[in-house]
Amino acid sequence: MKRRDLDVQTQDRREEYLALINMLGYAQGIARSLGASSAAVQVDTARQTLVAALQTEFPSNLSDDGLKRLAAATAGHC
Repeated sequence: MKRRDLDVQTQDRREEYLALINMLGYAQGIARSLGASSAAVQVDTARQTLVAALQTEFPSNLSDDGLKRLAAATAGHC
């Protein structure tokens, strides 16, 4: 496999993490608006787990909050 292919795969994987983090943030907001606070907490826990996994796999200087803001930015293929 060529380096360029690896770079594309790495970028795709990073974007997948960010998309999932964003979707879970959206789902958490919906759960809150429906009054399902227990579900909102569980979704937030899953979101935090993904943020931690992203930071482990792709170390950066961004904080958890910074990553969540990046994930919520409108960009990419979504």
